[in-house]
Amino acid sequence: MTVEPKKNKAKAAALRLLTVKDRSKQELKERLERNFEESDVEEALIYLEKLGYLNDLRYAGNHVEYRNRQRPSGNYLLRMELNRKGIKETYIEQVLNPPEIEYKLAFTLAQQRLGRLEKVEALARTRRLYGLLQRRGFPGFVARRVVGELLDRDPENEYN
Repeated sequence: MTVEPKKNKAKAAALRLLTVKDRSKQELKERLERNFEESDVEEALIYLEKLGYLNDLRYAGNHVEYRNRQRPSGNYLLRMELNRKGIKETYIEQVLNPPEIEYKLAFTLAQQRLGRLEKVEALARTRRLYGLLQRRGFPGFVARRVVGELLDRDPENEYN
């Protein structure tokens, strides 16, 4: 097999992977390196970037937007996810939620979960809401404020 068809196969495989779902440059590179040589993969990535099909900033923005809609998370968790996907720190900083949006997401999430906790004892309800927000990557001060507003309690004072 000649060199040119191998490069074209790497480009075609990359395009197929991107039609299934949007991916970061690192994700796509890792997938392609399973079947193609590094030089062919690099050429395919450059080709896709020139066409505008591969853009880590756009990918990061779409990821944050999707998470805000489907599974709200705090900036801490979003940052970890994007770092794992190989997104540059400068791009991550550009797409993270501003503090007021992060607070609204936390409040909405806790408010929705509160409906399921009606029959739970008050202290356990506080603990569960606070824990949920912490696991989803919201900062402690946001979690305390949200739980305090929803339940008229301060979880920090109740735990100590």
